[in-house]
Amino acid sequence: VLSRKKGKHMRPYFQYVEGINFSPETRKKLADNILANAENYIRSSNDHKNKYGKYDWNWFCPRDIMPTELMDEVGSRFKIKVAYEILGQTPYTDGKIHIDRIVEGLPPRISLINFPIYPFDMNTYGPTNFFKLIEGKYSDYDNAVFEKQCSVDYSHNLPVVFNLQEYHNAVNDTDDYRFNAQFTTDLPFDEVVNLYDKGELFN
Repeated sequence: VLSRKKGKHMRPYFQYVEGINFSPETRKKLADNILANAENYIRSSNDHKNKYGKYDWNWFCPRDIMPTELMDEVGSRFKIKVAYEILGQTPYTDGKIHIDRIVEGLPPRISLINFPIYPFDMNTYGPTNFFKLIEGKYSDYDNAVFEKQCSVDYSHNLPVVFNLQEYHNAVNDTDDYRFNAQFTTDLPFDEVVNLYDKGELFN
């Protein structure tokens, strides 16, 4: 088990969270729901092979088929306003490094709390990596130089707060899907982890 104090070296990029998680039964039901409905998910892909990864078949659960009651097991416990999201990657995805922006018409994604759902074996769950842009410009992506700062290790089987305003990407170097239940917020990362430190992020 990780202590909150020991986890601070992962900041300002991410923070493991203890004390809240889906029950094994609900996680199984979420996985079954996701796989049964995946063909109805919204997909985004980019076939352009960039120097640093590419978007390759991300899967987004539409609002009208969101398994809200299952998500409520965790989502209803937060003391902050959150939006529900399920996001997945197709096999052998090497996600493009990016910072999340506010998109009109979509819930804000300044930071989020991420819960791995599928696959069940956390040792095969691909990492989320965080980077610094150390040379060049993001607009000239293929000639920019990124330096990896840290990676989320999902083998702890813990949810994770992400700072979406730092450069990051998702990797799924397996022959299976990778799906997360996520709760997004417009609060900055520092504010979310400060609430967590004080025991005020969730009931």
